[in-house]
Amino acid sequence: MTGASGHVGYHVARALCEHGISPILLSRTFNANITDLVQRGARARRIELTDRIVLVNELRGADGLFHLAGQNTTSRETPESIIENTARLAEVVIGSAVDAEVKTIVYTSSVVVLGRSHDPGRPIVETDRTATYESPYVEGKCRAEIFCERLIQERGVDIRRVYPSWVVGPDDMRGTPPHQVVNGFLKRPHRFYFSGGLSIARAECVGRGHVAAYLRGAPGETYLLGGENITVQRFFDLLAELSHERRPSIRLPKPAIVGGASVLAALLNPLGKQPPIDPSYAKAVVGSYSWYDSSKAVRQLGYEIPPAKESLAAAVLGERRRLVGIYAVGKARKVEAPAVRSMAEERPPLLLTGAPGWLGNRFLEYYLHGIAGLQSPPRRRIRLLVEPRHAELFDLPHPFEVVPADICDSDALGKALEGIGAVYHLAGAIYPPRISTLYRVNFEGTRNLVDQCVKKNVRRILFMATDSICGHGRRGARIFDEQTPESPYRHYGRSKWLAERYILDKSREGLIDGTSLRGFWFFGPGAPQRQLDFMDMMRWKHPIIFGNGKNFRSISHIDNLVAAFTTAEIAKATFGKWYWIGDARPDYTVDDIYAMLCSGCKSDAKPVHLPRVVCSAMRGVDTVLGWFGRLHPTIHGIGKFDFDIAGSIDAARRDFGYRPVISMEQYADIAYRR
Repeated sequence: MTGASGHVGYHVARALCEHGISPILLSRTFNANITDLVQRGARARRIELTDRIVLVNELRGADGLFHLAGQNTTSRETPESIIENTARLAEVVIGSAVDAEVKTIVYTSSVVVLGRSHDPGRPIVETDRTATYESPYVEGKCRAEIFCERLIQERGVDIRRVYPSWVVGPDDMRGTPPHQVVNGFLKRPHRFYFSGGLSIARAECVGRGHVAAYLRGAPGETYLLGGENITVQRFFDLLAELSHERRPSIRLPKPAIVGGASVLAALLNPLGKQPPIDPSYAKAVVGSYSWYDSSKAVRQLGYEIPPAKESLAAAVLGERRRLVGIYAVGKARKVEAPAVRSMAEERPPLLLTGAPGWLGNRFLEYYLHGIAGLQSPPRRRIRLLVEPRHAELFDLPHPFEVVPADICDSDALGKALEGIGAVYHLAGAIYPPRISTLYRVNFEGTRNLVDQCVKKNVRRILFMATDSICGHGRRGARIFDEQTPESPYRHYGRSKWLAERYILDKSREGLIDGTSLRGFWFFGPGAPQRQLDFMDMMRWKHPIIFGNGKNFRSISHIDNLVAAFTTAEIAKATFGKWYWIGDARPDYTVDDIYAMLCSGCKSDAKPVHLPRVVCSAMRGVDTVLGWFGRLHPTIHGIGKFDFDIAGSIDAARRDFGYRPVISMEQYADIAYRR
């Protein structure tokens, strides 16, 4: 089968494995889905699916083929590529299967081929066909449909077509359009809805439906694998209920939506950007009913249709996990067997704060699967201290344990520290709306954690600090070193400085063995949206630089931070000290960083430098907001953009052998391969 790395494909392959059938997975790329399927008994082969000669050789002797690979998107940005990865791909793969004399082919088409109804009383059936190509994806799927029908009519090929509707559920590693809609609602709940309807299908049921079409279906037949048919208003009402948000209450008329989309397209297209919704797509979807009659599949295949609320609950949980960066945490990435570790514990049990979070999630990846360039992770028990609202999002194997607790809850912290030998304290507030949160989480939370460590006789604590403790460089001292005095920048810097000082004071008193590691500008995998937006800016024709671009900025790749924590933990020379943790080179200029990132995304962009007065103005606004206890991340970030914020890692090298495992140049070269 093809497409097993994708959402529906994964569930088809899993259903095959559950039936005792070991599919051969032909895939251009391997991901966590492929790895999981191999562990369930499938076999995986890396292959270029457009190479017909290789495909015929692979398919010869196979009893059946499931073809699911394709580019599922509503985008119109690269129409030729989308059609190539739908129609042309289907022609090559299915044509190769015919040449290889494969007896039965199950082809995953789409309900977009069948069209939509303007009458809610008449759901679409298998014999319907769309009259319009609202997107390149629809055109590609319709072309593939014509190709299949011709093979069936002219050559009698047994091609069984299935038409899934809006599929939601677990194990969507890439984020299909239905999950993108759910994700968007969770990030910014809608106040508006529009007329029309959707059919919400469950991924597991659609997977089993495919297998039933192969095992029980009739040659050349077609089967609709839809879900519960609900209105768009009901869909958003369910999302609001499941996410505990306010329901959308204003219905926008179709002319307003299509007109607004047209205006945005007219404004954005000349700039090379796509509107949030394409006008033709809006015209096709708004006011129409994507409702489908799956009674044939229910009757002949035993297809199941669970309630939409049940299916959407799984989708909401998954997208909440995606939003905090742990959707794939716990899933193995490589098909090869993992290295065998010693059964004896190599390090004492660890309490880790700060997951889910950018750095905390990376530590989970390290302890679960290892990280390229770092030594294999030691075997140890790991306990996660997690905010109660996030605790249900984790699904981790032994020896991980999740403890829901607020970091300011002394009793809960005391229990979490039972039997712990070391603490990596990564949790912290960076850009909360209210400044008071900085002091509550960063200082008071840290103080509470340290006090409980003293009570429970947990001596080893490593703290994630920040460059904001020293603010920024000065003329004649542009690069920080171990002698640089503290000069906290704004409330964030002060809250982290107070926390660091408390840890080091208690270390000097002999109550704990604390170490503070000060990071710089973070880069690396698993970045939050604000960092992704910055990275994507390098694709612009003229990315923006605030200031002259000649100021120094040090970089802390998160893999280097993982290396620093795990190395410093066992180095007694670090007790009671703080260190700068960055790249080997401390004096990248902002111009250097932009140039490397633009090179990495193959952009010939020419940055625009805005005068430093813009930064000064933003610092003024930041100050005024601070008077009212408020913090705005963009304003705060622009305010310090033109500063020298760089430091030497010499002390870390000397005291615990810190060695960066990836440089900024290396990261820039791989950063855009996502």
